[in-house]
Amino acid sequence: MKMLCCYQRKKIIMMRRADPVKASKQLPFDIITEILSWLPIDSLVRFKRVSKNWYFLIVHDRKFIAKHKERTCLLRLRYVYKHEANKLTVILDKSFGMEAFCAGLVLEKSLTNSQVFRIRNPATHQVLYLPNAHEGTRNMDFALNPSTHECKVVCFYGKDSEVGFEVLTIGKDEQWRPMKHPNTDLLKHRGKPALQFYRGSSFKCEGLGHFLQVTGDGQDWNLKIHSLDILSECFITNTVPQGFYVNWWDSLVFHWNDCVAVADIAEEKLTVLVLEDYKQHKWSKKTVRVTFLEDHMTLLKDPFFVINADSDGLNFRFKDRFICYDLKREIIDHEKVNIRQWSNFWFVKPSLIALKGMKTGKVACCI
Repeated sequence: MKMLCCYQRKKIIMMRRADPVKASKQLPFDIITEILSWLPIDSLVRFKRVSKNWYFLIVHDRKFIAKHKERTCLLRLRYVYKHEANKLTVILDKSFGMEAFCAGLVLEKSLTNSQVFRIRNPATHQVLYLPNAHEGTRNMDFALNPSTHECKVVCFYGKDSEVGFEVLTIGKDEQWRPMKHPNTDLLKHRGKPALQFYRGSSFKCEGLGHFLQVTGDGQDWNLKIHSLDILSECFITNTVPQGFYVNWWDSLVFHWNDCVAVADIAEEKLTVLVLEDYKQHKWSKKTVRVTFLEDHMTLLKDPFFVINADSDGLNFRFKDRFICYDLKREIIDHEKVNIRQWSNFWFVKPSLIALKGMKTGKVACCI
């Protein structure tokens, strides 16, 4: 009996010490792939060292990476808002603010150096620092092709009389290169940068950003929206139909069901023009009744607020207030939240995507 017990203990010890590579050969690789696709990213980061096959699967197999992203649980990121000089910044890290989010990756800007940007994967803790941006950078965004994993970053700069676009293809370009605009005369108005507002990619239409521009002199004003497809580096311009606005300079620009839209608020009525197809220059008009109190209507005239909308509600975020308006019930859900003290959790789909040049390193998160 004692000999049998000793034998069983030795067998268990040997099983624990078994080579995972040899053990994995006992299962078909497609079964192993299926099992791995359900595991959390932290486990896969460790398991990629098991063998060359596992490493290639976890790091380079785009189909596996896409399948894993669909099945993985949401990642909880804590963020805070910082409001200074009429600018609202989302901070996921103590020293960097978020500029854009795409495919599980975050484009971040240094809070101390306006020319330092980086792309970070918060799930795998990998970071890639970009070449210093152009002095006077006003906007920066990026996009990733899900089938090829090609990633491009675009920068719009404007300082004094120098205005333009630069683009960087990750893994190919060592430095920023100039990007052409179809009409360079539209970049400046009266000697100053004319593109004063940028609405970046929404989460479902990654890679498409929109610039707002008011042009004209005297009474002949036009509101133009320049849509930029980052991956193809192409611009398409749409002009808002005449007669929609009384004051072009108080334009409200936001995403309505993932399409860029412009709006005007008057007499508890929100009139929206949605650019449903920017390539075909197709607009649609919507009217929403917003039963705000008079003081809320006054606050919404503030030029620094941000608005997003979908079929359920409108989200207004500006200065030190936040309002969520339920379109179906026509009531305000939350109001008068102090953004300077407001911290929350942001749930995102994590990804195994790693860009060329990324390095692993722990990054301090907001607390």
